[in-house]
Amino acid sequence: MRLLTFLLVLLTAFPAAANLDPSKDAVVLTITGNIAYANRDAFRKSRDSFIAYHERKFDRAAAFDRAMLEDWGLQRAWITYADWPGPVTFEGPCLADLLKAVGWSGTKITTLALDGFGTAIEKKDLDARNWILATLGNGRPFGIGQRRPLWLVFDPPGARPATAEEEGKWPWAIFLIHAE
Repeated sequence: MRLLTFLLVLLTAFPAAANLDPSKDAVVLTITGNIAYANRDAFRKSRDSFIAYHERKFDRAAAFDRAMLEDWGLQRAWITYADWPGPVTFEGPCLADLLKAVGWSGTKITTLALDGFGTAIEKKDLDARNWILATLGNGRPFGIGQRRPLWLVFDPPGARPATAEEEGKWPWAIFLIHAE
């Protein structure tokens, strides 16, 4: 009876572990912070050295490999911008779907890029646009130096070219999202 009680306490204390499948391949995105569902345990400096380099820690997280992200379905955004050599078709999961999958109900997220650049995005801005966590550009994975592993974009309204202000809101080379 004690064992059964112990197991029930564990299941109610940590329901997230049973709600997201673990990653099977190299993790390209980790979501930390105010999330209800997780699929990995706490930060360990020996395992998470790149995250440690950026001076971040977490108690638990949702870790996604590329296949897991693409299993959420590929949304498309066709975007042109004056400084780009041509239009780009971005494909990836809808960020709102991923945030829902991890049980986020907070007020903002902060992205972290490979170079340490972070972008805070308020919930009202997340709700106002169809944000796509792009894994592909023009049908191909982004390469190193091409804003890999993930580029968070939204389709500008009215099928018009993106403005400099909009392009400036698109964090690229992100690998971590902290949910608040």
